[in-house]
Formats: sequence, C-alpha cells, structure tokens
Amino acid sequence: MAKPGKAAKPNVFVRIRKYFKDVRTELKRVVWPSRQEVINSSVVVIVTLLFFVAFTAVVDTLSSWLFIDVLGQIGR
Repeated sequence: MAKPGKAAKPNVFVRIRKYFKDVRTELKRVVWPSRQEVINSSVVVIVTLLFFVAFTAVVDTLSSWLFIDVLGQIGR
C-alpha cells in the first residue's frame, strides 16, 4: 500500500523510456570537440606520458644505482 501523500512510481518501462529520452536530450546539448582539438589533446597526452615514462625510468635507474652500488660498497 502506498503512503498517503506520496505519488506512486511509474512502472519500470516508463522510467527506462524517460531515462533514454533524457539521455538523448542531454547529448543534443553537448558541444563536441572538433577533430583538430581531439588531435591536439591526444598529442599533449602522449607527450606528457612519454615525459613521465622517461622521468620514472631515470629516477628508477639512479635510485637502483645509488642503493645497490654506492650503499652496497659501504656495507662491505
């Protein structure tokens, strides 16, 4: 039994239909980027990724050298 003063929920199919209608409405409002903007953003992401891969490799190599070779010599 429904609580007094509260409207009954529409059935599941009505809610699903409304959901997809709302999604479609929102997608029409989206301002999609141009092809050139997508390409430029992708280049920025790839360059940034390559920078951080190289940076991490250098830090890893230097820290390995420091801990294995330099600090290893102190323990001998």
